[in-house]
Amino acid sequence: MSCPPHALSSLPGPWDEGDWWQIAELPRTDEQLAEARRVLSVLLEDPALTPQVPQPPSPGLLWHVWEDFHRTVGERMPGPDQVTWSGVDDLVREWRALRTQLSPLHRHVVRHVEAAMPAMVPMLRADIADSVFRWLALDPDPGRFAPWAVDLAERCVIADLGADSAIEALGAMAGPAARAAWERLSVKPGGPASWANAEAAQSMLFDLGGEGTSL
Repeated sequence: MSCPPHALSSLPGPWDEGDWWQIAELPRTDEQLAEARRVLSVLLEDPALTPQVPQPPSPGLLWHVWEDFHRTVGERMPGPDQVTWSGVDDLVREWRALRTQLSPLHRHVVRHVEAAMPAMVPMLRADIADSVFRWLALDPDPGRFAPWAVDLAERCVIADLGADSAIEALGAMAGPAARAAWERLSVKPGGPASWANAEAAQSMLFDLGGEGTSL
């Protein structure tokens, strides 16, 4: 693999780079809304964007070291199409040269970068989805997006894809469809969403004076 899946690098700018300051300034024209809707659909439906990422072995702190590595990659290669194996190899060599006292966890990451790299794809995917929902929520009347955005927001919460912003976007859109989505998402245990996301949806229902779904 030379770079992350084509679906990420082919997204239109500024969504492809996740530059929130540019995204926040985008006008919510029909054309831009269609692009945002397409971005969410690609993120949800392209199987290449949900790789099988190995769980970090004990100690669990290793996951945080992977995140540190991903942030460093992001600083050096901010666009998805810039993340290449050769660039990452150069970065690994720099880590080895500059961090002579690497901890055992850091040494594990630089030795097993092939395992750490796929974890970047879900992180990029989540960041882009988060940006879409934050952008929609900036509109003076987010409820006008409900006919298409409620379903995408619910699917993103279930997929744990920018879930916090998706739940907040449901709140901004309000209306019967959004409330019905919250009620479905708030079911726990055994509901469609993770426990944490179900808690967030349930809290939103309580804030609105609803009953929510009890334990």
